[in-house]
Amino acid sequence: MVEEFDGKRCIQCDGESFRLVNDDWMSRTFRFVEHGQLKMCDGCGAKYLVCSKCGSLFTRVHPALEAWEVNQKCVVCGYEDPEVKAWDGVSAR
Repeated sequence: MVEEFDGKRCIQCDGESFRLVNDDWMSRTFRFVEHGQLKMCDGCGAKYLVCSKCGSLFTRVHPALEAWEVNQKCVVCGYEDPEVKAWDGVSAR
């Protein structure tokens, strides 16, 4: 497991190979996923929101996501996604 998230490697398995995926459930549940892109780690299947500014991995996304787990800004370029910042950790659509 990676100690510090760098926006390029999977925090679960340290994988570096990702592919774009569609996840209808996460898109319906999290507005920031609906309006963004997801990449899935080829090594372990962990999913990440993609930074809309630089294309790096913004934050990990999973069904039991809590507010403290969500990165408020991109660790690579510093972009703050307003949809992510607005999410309160409990409201699912």
